[in-house]
Amino acid sequence: MNIVILDLEWNGTYSRKLKGFMNEIIEFGAVKVDGNLNVVDTFESLVRPQVGKKLSGKIKTLTSITNEELKDGLQFMQVTSRFKKWAGDAVFMTWGTSDILALIENCRYFCGNEHIPFLKRYINLQEYCEKMLDYDATKQMGLSTAAQLLHIDEEGFDHHRALGDSLLSLQCFRKLYTPENFKPSIQDATAQEFYDKLLFKTVIVCDLNHPLIKRSDLRFECDVCGRRAHRTGDWQLKNKSYRAEFVCWHCHHRFYGRVQFKLKYEGMVVKKGILPVNSEKDKAEDEDPQEES
Repeated sequence: MNIVILDLEWNGTYSRKLKGFMNEIIEFGAVKVDGNLNVVDTFESLVRPQVGKKLSGKIKTLTSITNEELKDGLQFMQVTSRFKKWAGDAVFMTWGTSDILALIENCRYFCGNEHIPFLKRYINLQEYCEKMLDYDATKQMGLSTAAQLLHIDEEGFDHHRALGDSLLSLQCFRKLYTPENFKPSIQDATAQEFYDKLLFKTVIVCDLNHPLIKRSDLRFECDVCGRRAHRTGDWQLKNKSYRAEFVCWHCHHRFYGRVQFKLKYEGMVVKKGILPVNSEKDKAEDEDPQEES
């Protein structure tokens, strides 16, 4: 079984057809490895823009790609066809889902179909590494952060170029690969559910009467003695989170309970936290609660 680690670079540009902005892919870079993680081949290709005529200053600075270089690139559908033939029947990995979302966007624009033609089996390498490193679940781990945590020397890798980032991703993967964790992480990318989940827009719920909010989500325990606390004031919506004052009748400790509701594809995600009642309570409002459930 071959594995392909893919990385893309894209340029944010305005589309008259869409009457809005899109991320137009300008470079493919990938490394193919065998079952023992030995490099079999690499793929690298610039993509000639068809929507945006010029790169943004930010992208030119970040990637060092020039408009002149892109003129010699192939069109998106040509590169996609060549890449599909090169990759074969492999398990694909990308660092995070941003590249997959960009592919969906470009396939929809240029091919009229959001399904990625070469994608059958997929692993989110960022998610895999976060799990293996027991990384903070409330944060996303960047590729450079992963390399640092794994003591990988980033010198020699062409940062913010597609092939360079795919090769650095491979080094991180090699450090954390185990067959027993790898195989269960493979997703079926041919199922419509794969796309439905990726394209689902997370929504912060600001209505306490939402049917998916449970009464238990609004209960808090005292952070001093662990007994159930009682709410003494109304819920107030601030910074897309609800906050109310609580008191523990057992130890008389007072605190603010803060809760936020996010509706994701999997269902309602509840983040709860406790803030102190003191003279700096306004400052505390801006702090993120720790996730409890």
